[in-house]
Amino acid sequence: VSTQSTGKNEMQASIIIFLSILVLAVVAQTPSKPVWPRYFSASVAQHHYNNREPPRFFRWFYDSAKNKDRFDGITEVFGERTWAQVIFDHTIQREYVVLYQPSTVSCYYRNINTTLPKPNLANVEYIGTALIDDLPVYHWIETDRARGITFQYFETIRYREPKRIDVSNDREGRSETWLFYEFDACAQDPELYDVPLFIRATCTSF
Repeated sequence: VSTQSTGKNEMQASIIIFLSILVLAVVAQTPSKPVWPRYFSASVAQHHYNNREPPRFFRWFYDSAKNKDRFDGITEVFGERTWAQVIFDHTIQREYVVLYQPSTVSCYYRNINTTLPKPNLANVEYIGTALIDDLPVYHWIETDRARGITFQYFETIRYREPKRIDVSNDREGRSETWLFYEFDACAQDPELYDVPLFIRATCTSF
């Protein structure tokens, strides 16, 4: 009886050890929570769904120390395609739009009335891995059921850099995707975030 009891105890101990190792392996496979970068420059494709707004492609610069963003890209103004630089100064809540055409520069400003994705990733849950443009990524998700909002975040496994953001709002029937390319995770020239004084002197409110 004692021999059978000893064998049974040993088997139970082995099962417990195996399960413990399995749990540790699963925990070890779960990466640490992602962190939004403090500064970067990236080419971004922004797609809106459920409305008529066309996709946008632009270069995005961000610096948390300066608390500023900058978008560079083509936009349409009065039916004409125009090169635009948009600077968001979050400290004073002001947005500057500088438009460039042959031999002509115009500048406008207004209070910031848009939201840029700088997500707090502390509450995202790990879903697993995926491929975006054949690049291995971590997939994270956060759901706000009270507001009907689902947020998905994909980051590269190798460098832990943003690769894709999906936001959907079921109540308003809206969703959008931000895809990141050529991501440069380093500080940029600080002058990028300032409108040159000779141009700023011509800025008008809109």
